Amino acid sequence: MKRSRLLRRLMTLSVVSEVIYMFFITVLLIFRPAFYDDALIKIYNIDISEVPANNPDMTLAAVLLGGVILYFIFWFLLKLMMDKDMDPQLIGVLSFLMLPASTIVSRLLFSKSVRSAAELGADVKAFTQAHFRIMEYCGWANLAAFIFMLMAYAVCRQRFSDLD
Repeated sequence: MKRSRLLRRLMTLSVVSEVIYMFFITVLLIFRPAFYDDALIKIYNIDISEVPANNPDMTLAAVLLGGVILYFIFWFLLKLMMDKDMDPQLIGVLSFLMLPASTIVSRLLFSKSVRSAAELGADVKAFTQAHFRIMEYCGWANLAAFIFMLMAYAVCRQRFSDLD
């Protein structure tokens, strides 16, 4: 397989993964439809009297969606460097650092939101914990996007490595 075809496929897989993550974040965190609430209660066997109102923490939403924006900036810069035959080392290092940073920050904010939900009662805390467990599973799509982008970076960087 040619390097350019492999680069295109990896970058496409990366974007598809990030779009899936963005879709999940938008639908589940911001809109949180009623069928999702019902399914969440049935799957986790949550015994609550009333489903808590959807009140997304705007700090959490801003950080998660801000991470998506940063991802697309890095993706665009890497694509530009691939097209211009430039050395993408800086973008690769920054992308590699964004991989754990996005996971750590989202987990910290999830735990902060669960602690604040605990003040509202045990029912709200149980529902919020189950909801954020699903959000953590959605985070795997974000990790996949960064991994595919780092794989594309490695293929792009291979051109500039001195192997002789």
